[in-house]
Amino acid sequence: MLILLSPAKTIDLYAKHPEDAASLPFFIQESTTLMSLLQSLSDDDLGQTMKLSNKLKTTVSEWHSKWKSYTDTRSATKSGAIPCAFAMKGEAFKSLNIQDFDSNELKYAQEHLIILSGLYGILRPCDLIMPYRLEMGQTFRVDKDYTSLNAYWSARFQEPVLKKLKALDTRIILNLASDEYSKVIVRSGVKAEMVTCSFKEVSSKGIKSISTFAKQARGAMARFVIQNKITEIEKLKNFNKLGYSFNPDLSEPNHIIFTRLTKQ
Repeated sequence: MLILLSPAKTIDLYAKHPEDAASLPFFIQESTTLMSLLQSLSDDDLGQTMKLSNKLKTTVSEWHSKWKSYTDTRSATKSGAIPCAFAMKGEAFKSLNIQDFDSNELKYAQEHLIILSGLYGILRPCDLIMPYRLEMGQTFRVDKDYTSLNAYWSARFQEPVLKKLKALDTRIILNLASDEYSKVIVRSGVKAEMVTCSFKEVSSKGIKSISTFAKQARGAMARFVIQNKITEIEKLKNFNKLGYSFNPDLSEPNHIIFTRLTKQ
């Protein structure tokens, strides 16, 4: 199965990673086009568009001014690019913990995991990136034909995703991404069976999803699938990390829900 994850906002360009873990993003030309639009924004426009604090606005503006396009891994590495799954430090990636994958697990992840990105479109774990800020759901007009990133990328995702599914000999997409990102795959018209996993907390106040915990669980599920080389939907239900277990009463065939007890 093909696994989808959302990207993290926090990026550590000094993260440790294997020297040979380096590949190029599929949509580097499109990324260059989008970055040129970002670089044309003033600091104030950038901050307003992305709702950034003054401090973060300065940091992001500096990132974008130093961003470079590249056509080979050597020049990318010299420019300071780093494999995305090692660089991203959000809750999902902490749980994924790709840093301790062995070579076989990393190879499997490279083949079966894609990270959706507002700037790069589709990323494999070892695809080299430079720091940026561009969320899929934010207001961003690309040109007269594409008034949102959702529209821009959904027009481009179908072919590479179908090729990926064919290479893996599967029709199953495991959706561990947020709605903001996964709906771009849906809108692209990819013909596949998409299965979404959700993670909820059960307390005396009821059942609800808490964003931070859900992100942690998505990363843990991705790790579980990769390490166990899971190919069947039914086997996803065996996931029991972080105290979660499959909840048959809440689940549907293409929406598998895991719950855990909490004191909150």
